[in-house]
Amino acid sequence: MKQPALGKKIAELRQQKNLTQDELVEKCNVNVRTIQRIEAGEVTPRNSTLKIITEALGEDFNQLFEEEKSTLLESAFVLNEVKENKRTKNILQTAWIAGIIYFVLGLVEGGMEFLLFDETLNTNQKVFYVLVKLAIIIWYFFFMRGLVAVGKLYNNYMLRISSYLSIAVYVIIIGIDIFHVLLPMADELYLFIQGGASITVGAIGLIFGVGLLRLNRTIGTAALFAGILELMIAFFFITVVLFFLSLLLLIPAVLLEVVILYKVAERLSENSKSV
Repeated sequence: MKQPALGKKIAELRQQKNLTQDELVEKCNVNVRTIQRIEAGEVTPRNSTLKIITEALGEDFNQLFEEEKSTLLESAFVLNEVKENKRTKNILQTAWIAGIIYFVLGLVEGGMEFLLFDETLNTNQKVFYVLVKLAIIIWYFFFMRGLVAVGKLYNNYMLRISSYLSIAVYVIIIGIDIFHVLLPMADELYLFIQGGASITVGAIGLIFGVGLLRLNRTIGTAALFAGILELMIAFFFITVVLFFLSLLLLIPAVLLEVVILYKVAERLSENSKSV
């Protein structure tokens, strides 16, 4: 313990024993001026001197300062927990907003993909397509980072790892799409790559869906329905030929995941107010 807290503690113990400074001097044979300076916080005594004073006050030196150390450690732990919860809350608040933006951009992306399927894009359309794809990567990252935070908060390893994998695979898929628009591949090669990507996304989606289902007890029905939808989406992706059905189910799934992020962020806000 450092000064002036140490001096205040000694003075407090002495007053609890109804002792004057002179009476304490008689009990411990420490110079009265030393006692005065210690209590005033002017000097930090040696451990040997401190032990003599505390024993004269009828206190166990080791126990007294172990308790003080435990209190300080507990306070530090609570402070760190509050800071971590605040950081997580900020991540979640950003994430649910990012989820809404990602959802809107996804609708724009769907229109662009339909246009790409129907006809060749001109230069301006290609630039717009690339910008939309890059924006989607950015907002998807912030969206999924929120789900990583939820997984960490509730010790949900499946949700965390599948969210990380989803980010990595999605970046690769978007990169392939951009490359194909700028430097078109052979249709057979592009379809083969897309088929492999569909199966990979489906496999990750199975883990992701189970991770969401495990949030049912803590988050409620939003997690339950989101988990069921993600499992269905994963199945359709794995079949490859039915992947278009997964695109329809993604709409309610993403919205439910936004609700989950919002609910957890609100819960952390309420907890921080009660601390």
